Amino acid sequence: MKNVLLMGISGRIGKNLYKELKSEYNLFAFSRPNQQDDDLDITFLKKDLFILPEVEEALEDIDIVIFFEDPIMRLNRMTQGKFYDIYSLIADNIARASKLNGIEQVIYVADEISSSETVKILGAYGTPVVMTETPVKRYGKNLSYKASDYNNVRSIQKAPLPEGWSVKRVANYYFEWLNEILYNVINVVSENGQYKIYVTQVDQPVLIATYDSEESVDDIEIFQITGGLLSKKQPNKIVRLEFRRLGNEKEFIMALHDFEPNLPWGIYIFTQAPLHALVNRIYQVEMIISRHEYRE
Repeated sequence: MKNVLLMGISGRIGKNLYKELKSEYNLFAFSRPNQQDDDLDITFLKKDLFILPEVEEALEDIDIVIFFEDPIMRLNRMTQGKFYDIYSLIADNIARASKLNGIEQVIYVADEISSSETVKILGAYGTPVVMTETPVKRYGKNLSYKASDYNNVRSIQKAPLPEGWSVKRVANYYFEWLNEILYNVINVVSENGQYKIYVTQVDQPVLIATYDSEESVDDIEIFQITGGLLSKKQPNKIVRLEFRRLGNEKEFIMALHDFEPNLPWGIYIFTQAPLHALVNRIYQVEMIISRHEYRE
């Protein structure tokens, strides 16, 4: 029997697919770290959908991937970013991992809010992609998600990639731009692949981003948040700041994964969180301006 990966079985789509396919295929599904098997005839893959190496490991013995939105896709207490930006990052992980593992086919389950861009990303690295003809109906406008039980944050934004720019240039420019956009308020010091971010009248850096040369591959630039007053130390977690070119080559994703603030949660959501969202939104606009300036 072929090995078929479902994106999950927490949602309505996953549950129905499980019932229909369990007798004819070996089924696998991404799951939450603490999810129980519940006597289901399925192998749970406790891997992080947002981390490419983990997705590559998950797809090692898979023949077919059935791609659809599932509540397990958002496992953080706070997620900043539009739904399609989050979806694009997950699709790019699946697409890259499918190429690496020689996946036979990706089946994309269309629904009422599906985007053709997602299909393009899934097939961008050569894996055949088939989109179902009959869209699945969504009940209500809002999607349901399972939240984390600890105070972690994920932030994902998509922006146009200026023509002629590499992802490395985009990443390095981000820190240069951050140093200039709030002059005399934010100061960024760069040395030996590490960026230390200071704010006025504070002697210690508020964030330290260290370049990860081992994880930075194929148009993906990874920085680990290795310190700073605003970041809580997590012994068993790697906090990543990621810049990656999407499969369509015209856009890139900027993402912060598994960040846990050092501030009390109630203070964080009214101070640091909106400031971080604002800064990233302004950088998106900066990339739009840079794209048009280059063309002119």
